Amino acid sequence: NGELVKYPQFFFFCFGKTENCVDVFSEDIPYLKSIESPGEEIAPKFKSIVNIDKSTFINTITNNYRNTNLNYENLQNNIKILSRTEGGAVKEIKLGKVTISGVEFRNLFNINSANFTLNIVENEVIINCTGYGHGVGMSQWGANIMAKEGKNYKDILKHYYSGVNI
Repeated sequence: NGELVKYPQFFFFCFGKTENCVDVFSEDIPYLKSIESPGEEIAPKFKSIVNIDKSTFINTITNNYRNTNLNYENLQNNIKILSRTEGGAVKEIKLGKVTISGVEFRNLFNINSANFTLNIVENEVIINCTGYGHGVGMSQWGANIMAKEGKNYKDILKHYYSGVNI
């Protein structure tokens, strides 16, 4: 709309699709929309796994969110991913009686992105994560791939920042 881009977010790499700004930062920025970002799957650390002892997992949650009613016996049946964003990250996850955002969960357990799955196996919780970063704006890895394919900076910026003019 004739204004300068004032919020040019970027991150390391995503999971093949970027995120809408509103899903991560709770603010709807017109040029920060979910778009395809092909080639990300060859990035180092594209997938990561974090194993957490069940007791540590429960303590981390209950120390930060009271009234979850989570315990060692009921954990398996009381954690559920409720929704995902257009980009594929966890939008909401239910932890016992408390629902938090995927971004909050990411920060709570210091994982690489909010695009994750959970598996509870015996004494541990296994978090399988895809991507690295918040996923909003320009993927550094994706921009590099586009440049190697012969795209110029204008093509790259217009791809990652929807509807901008240069």
